[in-house]
Amino acid sequence: MHLLIVNQYGLPSGVPGITRHGDLGAHLVRRGHEVTVIASRFNYLTRASSSGDPTENHAGVTFRWLDTGAYRTNDRQRLRSMLSFTVRSIVAGLSLRRRPDVVLASSPHLLAGVSGAVLARRYRVPLVFEVRDLWPSVLVDLGAVRAGSRVQWMLERLERWCYARADRIITVPPHADRRVAEVGEDATKCVHIPNATTFRFDATPADDRSGSELPPSLAGIFDRARGRDVLLYAGAQGVSNGLHVLLDAMDLLRSTDPATYECTAVVLVGDGGQHAELVRDAAARGHEQVFFHPPIEKAAVPAALERASFLLVSFADAPTYGYGLSPNKLFDYMAAGKPVLLASRLTDTAVDEADAGRRYDPGSAESLADGIRALVGTSTDERRAMGLRGRALVRERYTIEATGDRLDALLRDLAPSPG
Repeated sequence: MHLLIVNQYGLPSGVPGITRHGDLGAHLVRRGHEVTVIASRFNYLTRASSSGDPTENHAGVTFRWLDTGAYRTNDRQRLRSMLSFTVRSIVAGLSLRRRPDVVLASSPHLLAGVSGAVLARRYRVPLVFEVRDLWPSVLVDLGAVRAGSRVQWMLERLERWCYARADRIITVPPHADRRVAEVGEDATKCVHIPNATTFRFDATPADDRSGSELPPSLAGIFDRARGRDVLLYAGAQGVSNGLHVLLDAMDLLRSTDPATYECTAVVLVGDGGQHAELVRDAAARGHEQVFFHPPIEKAAVPAALERASFLLVSFADAPTYGYGLSPNKLFDYMAAGKPVLLASRLTDTAVDEADAGRRYDPGSAESLADGIRALVGTSTDERRAMGLRGRALVRERYTIEATGDRLDALLRDLAPSPG
């Protein structure tokens, strides 16, 4: 079977960013499928464009790279990039050497659904629309789109159109099928395929690693933090990640619990639209044990996770996140066998199910400070037990093999007789 994936932000396995389709595609190739990903050269996380041939093979997956322009923030340049990708992806999809048997169009931006629908109709094959972020709901929650505006109305019409045209809808957030039903579309078409980890760790969490796989600059940061419990965040630093509340929580600990404050260090690895602002803000507040480091190669991430004491999954306070969360970093963290501090008001998260850490209320410095204080006060044995419980759940349900098999079953159901 030939699966065509249309995802502007698709990335091969191993590079910084969201590599969901590179990882799943490689698994499907091992299962005997052919996979082509049409994506943009521009990596939204590193803000850099890849070089190389227009068509490249990564772990058996064919990537067709499109030049769609660079951007720094959610501005008109990003909108132009989305429009450029929509047109160019249709042209690229119509020039494939082998017709696809299924087309999978992946959000977050909804114009990918338009590209997918055009290509699926042209080839007369099933269309799968994948919901990774619920646009426009999250855009309204985060202030990128004004509530009640004509833009919101147009995007919601496009959202419903994508759901209606799809033969199946893959939901990455666990409760996104509720949103499909709320807009009046058929939620029975939904199949939940969460994100997953590609990391492999030892059977027992490591107490200490040399960090030889780390960039020297990051290893130096961990050395400077030695003697403190390290709270690590690795990922994007944008509006949706709500990281300013972390600085507020450190302010609160410094004023109300100096003992916890002095034995805690924070390391943020990554980049994003709010990175520079966060660096300036942390310096202005005088938090000398809050460290920043640029994105690192994915191969180095496990070594970074194992040098940390606790791992942070941070999100802004947005009602849309009530449909559930399934970030890659959550399952990477749990695979690392370390306690997780998760921003969520839901009580059915993977962290709750495995009792693998603590939740805090998104946007609440008090709640986050309480979570940090509780984990710092947790015994070594209980920290280890939390990590092992989280790792066991990931091995059972949140590996690329597990999620890839679910996608394989969906594809075989849609196109039992490829070609």
